[in-house]
Amino acid sequence: MIVPRDAAGLTPEWLTALLAESEPGLVVDSTEIVDIQRGACTKIRIAARTNRNDFPSTLMLKVGFEAHSEAMARMHVNEYHAYADLMPTVDFNAPRCYGAAMDSEGRALVVLEDLCLRNVRFLTLQEPVGFDLAKRFLEGLARFHARWWNAPDLDTRFGWAPDTGEDGVAFYFHLLNTPDKFGRYATAPRGAAMPKSLLDPARIYAAHRAMTAAHKAEAMAMVVNHGDMHLGNLYLDADGSPGFLDMQPRRGAWSIDVSYFLIAGLDLVDRRRWEGALLQHYLQCLALEGIDPPSFDTAWAAYRRDVVWGLLIWMLNSSQFQTEANNTAAATRFAMAMLDLDTFGVLGV
Repeated sequence: MIVPRDAAGLTPEWLTALLAESEPGLVVDSTEIVDIQRGACTKIRIAARTNRNDFPSTLMLKVGFEAHSEAMARMHVNEYHAYADLMPTVDFNAPRCYGAAMDSEGRALVVLEDLCLRNVRFLTLQEPVGFDLAKRFLEGLARFHARWWNAPDLDTRFGWAPDTGEDGVAFYFHLLNTPDKFGRYATAPRGAAMPKSLLDPARIYAAHRAMTAAHKAEAMAMVVNHGDMHLGNLYLDADGSPGFLDMQPRRGAWSIDVSYFLIAGLDLVDRRRWEGALLQHYLQCLALEGIDPPSFDTAWAAYRRDVVWGLLIWMLNSSQFQTEANNTAAATRFAMAMLDLDTFGVLGV
């Protein structure tokens, strides 16, 4: 199926064809764009009049209609696979997917339920979560990780998902290894808010390599990670149930998601007080899912190492993807965790 290049291609006929597999017999009579949110991808809320009274009045399309979208094609393809191939296999509270498409040119999109129709509360990086809410999200994450925990066919079944090696984050390493581009981030508000000792591309590069090497050397349990577990990708249903948005699945150590979520999602002072207890809670949740979890000491060592993963991403995240206020908030949280947990020291770089 052809993925439109712009909003003009989102016709009733095109939407009817896309929805045919999940909604046989549905006919879209008319479409109207309600609003557009621009960022890493293009999010379009579209009103659709159909031949069914029980079909939602609006839908959310996630597609790449931005100037940078061609360079981000891999991200869109990854999300396509997340909804088409991963979500049907897991117990995860996420938006319903009504349709997903990828064309021969490698462009992809998904059509999701409009969560605003059920009055969810979207979280934000500007409002860190408390202890109890963090526990609830870790419970959902543990259930998600447990489904494919160290599965023998993980790499073949989910080979479309990038891993956590350098090739899997080539965009960020390009910025890291290009002095003039790195300099723009280092002198942005996020760089100004970070300890200067961390603005060292060679050391960050070495730390990332040491982190991935440690994952292999210690034969850590591999899972399918959510891949972008920050608060802007999380929500609460009206009954308080935690929900998960905007997945970018990655094959890798379970600790990638856990460290990323806790450090990005907690206030700096709270993270220092609670991270150990919350990590222990995650391990207990794994046990309840039938997984033999690592010891706390092993998990704690992995948690400390993996801080560099979030640092790399938020230090170099484009202000086209997130506001500079969000980038600064997250980058600073990871920077201080790097110092508090002596991540460079743990990694030996």
